Amino acid sequence: MEFDWDRANLQHLADHKITSPEFEQAMQNDPLIIDFSDETGEDRWYALGGTKGLRVPFLVFSFRGGRVRPITGWDANKKLQELYFRKKGE
Repeated sequence: MEFDWDRANLQHLADHKITSPEFEQAMQNDPLIIDFSDETGEDRWYALGGTKGLRVPFLVFSFRGGRVRPITGWDANKKLQELYFRKKGE
């Protein structure tokens, strides 16, 4: 899985205290896709992912040129964390 990083998406993640390695790890750990929308002609995907440290970030991303384009992310609230762990435990 390849990622499309630039200053803008790195800053969006940093604003929410998520590092690029955490985002990549959450994406590579079989994230739980919860929704998608068409934003200005580009699909945006919304997912919950898990890190090795059991952090559950809410991930927003798209696909561009066969690569994952991170848009932003933040720590999932308690309700979404519970959903993630319940679904991953099934």
